[in-house]
Amino acid sequence: MTANKPGIIKSTGLYSLGMIFLRASSFLLLPFYSQVFTTTDFGNYTLILALYTILAVVVQAGFQTSLTKYYVETESPTEKKLIFSTTVNTLSILAVILSMFLIFFSNQTSLLLGTTQASSSITIAAAFLLIIETVSFYNLHLLRAREESKKYVFIVTISAIVNLFFNFVFIASFKLGILGIFLAQIVSSIISLLLSYQYVKNDYSFEIDYRLLKKLFIFSMPLLAAGILSTFIDLADRFLINHYMSAKEVGSYSFAYRIAMVMNIVVISFGAAWSPRSLDDIKKKIISMTLPAVFTRLFFMLTFVFLAVALLIDDLFKVQFFGKTLFAKEFYSGIFIIPFILVSYLFRGLSSFYSIYPLTTGKSYHYLVGDLIGFLTNILLNVLLIPSYGLLGAAVATLVSYFFIALYSYVISYKALDFIYEKWRIILMITVTTTFYLISSNMHYFVVDVIMVTGYLFVGPRIFLGRKFTFNLFKEMK
Repeated sequence: MTANKPGIIKSTGLYSLGMIFLRASSFLLLPFYSQVFTTTDFGNYTLILALYTILAVVVQAGFQTSLTKYYVETESPTEKKLIFSTTVNTLSILAVILSMFLIFFSNQTSLLLGTTQASSSITIAAAFLLIIETVSFYNLHLLRAREESKKYVFIVTISAIVNLFFNFVFIASFKLGILGIFLAQIVSSIISLLLSYQYVKNDYSFEIDYRLLKKLFIFSMPLLAAGILSTFIDLADRFLINHYMSAKEVGSYSFAYRIAMVMNIVVISFGAAWSPRSLDDIKKKIISMTLPAVFTRLFFMLTFVFLAVALLIDDLFKVQFFGKTLFAKEFYSGIFIIPFILVSYLFRGLSSFYSIYPLTTGKSYHYLVGDLIGFLTNILLNVLLIPSYGLLGAAVATLVSYFFIALYSYVISYKALDFIYEKWRIILMITVTTTFYLISSNMHYFVVDVIMVTGYLFVGPRIFLGRKFTFNLFKEMK
């Protein structure tokens, strides 16, 4: 690794910090949302957001991976500029087209989702957000491809602060309800777009190279299909819960799911750091030396987040400030699914580690095959389990789906990624994590939970990673 670039764990830590700020509306604002929205309101919001997320995946077209691959692999500044410009301009046009359809058919969309007619205004706001966020997303993605994590964190931090402020303005002051969430996101995305443009403008020109576009398109199509399937794995259960149960249960399930998505922040952040770093290490022919340590460190981060969320969330629902709980009791009914979703994202994190095989070999169809396996498993189990087991059935379906995706990723890559796992460290982490979770589940003492979580965080690096203890965890684990 080059001396002027942060290590994989430090990079993941920086991206995780940025993702936490960026997803402020998804996590940091949850206590506020629980106090001002009912579970039914939150369920309706989730259904609209699910549609938006699917459209966003279509607009991104899987080009984020191809952008990273070809941008990092080429040495020519002119070619780099052409790759980025072709990507952004093409997808911006696609975003405008899809947004126009969404605006014209906003009423029909609301009826299709099973939400109220008044939701059409929210759908229109989501259409405008789709355009702005597409450009902003690829500006930020270019910074990640360059491994400029500090600039990335700076921008998303400012954007998240703006988002946080305008959520309170639009919802608490102007009483705009769910519409206020989307309006706040529009404002913060505009800020992100303006700030990121200052760093990427030298790599941008108003042109599309159709020869290059064809190359990007061929590589990205399996990724687009895989992305759509992966999104459905995450979101299909919302629509099925709404079908078999009601929007109220969708709200309870989605609220708990949002809490568990703290794990996904780490997974996405790891992927953002790992893709360009693995390509760089392959170039330098040092990837075989990198793999064992990276896998162990990733597993440590994932097990720590599992413990932190699974052990402390019950306490967070019970703690009171000025006579009121942090989260409204109405949303408590869904938190039993959180450990299942956390383990699901742990498997997703392992899949992200093994994703370097299809990325570096150009065999992007493996992304599609893996997600197709997960999608079919997810739909089948959701249909079978939700009618009988409700929210628990949906959570189990998600966990099993991500397990099969991780298993497929391992099977296709274990021969190519020929390295020796640090097995005893992995086994020790699994043993300690399981033991701590079982202790917490049976004792229910807040102080004990805090001791176990902090002990794992600060003593864990020395025991599991062979590192000297330090309060600056990321600096120590380069």
